[in-house]
Amino acid sequence: MIQRIQTVWLFLAAVCFLSEWIPSMIMVKTLTPGEGVLADQVLYISESMPLLIGSGISGILSLIAVFLYNERTFQILIAALSSMLQLILGIGTCFIILYKTNKLNDFSPQLGFFLTMGGIIFIWLATRAIRKDQEIVRSMDRLR
Repeated sequence: MIQRIQTVWLFLAAVCFLSEWIPSMIMVKTLTPGEGVLADQVLYISESMPLLIGSGISGILSLIAVFLYNERTFQILIAALSSMLQLILGIGTCFIILYKTNKLNDFSPQLGFFLTMGGIIFIWLATRAIRKDQEIVRSMDRLR
């Protein structure tokens, strides 16, 4: 299990998704204070329930996908689900909050936002490696 590169990619994605809870996601640089979750001009994941739930579920799904190494198609499905959930809930919720408060032009991404993007990239790399494994197995079956 650990000798395969997709295990490393999936584990790094899970670490990225689960460590988003610590740093801030976005910062809004304006002279006037924001409203709602942007009152202090910084958005933390703990301030938004969809962000918190999406980050946790994505991290857990990435960890589950690590242990599905015998069923590659199901592993790809779980990894893609984790990535799409993080993309929709993580990045989508940030932009919806910014759009509703009219602060879309004044935001700057912080470490939590980059961790989200890094996790999505790690999932993509893992999916690529899993598909290469599938092709190797199919070619070995043809040789028999």
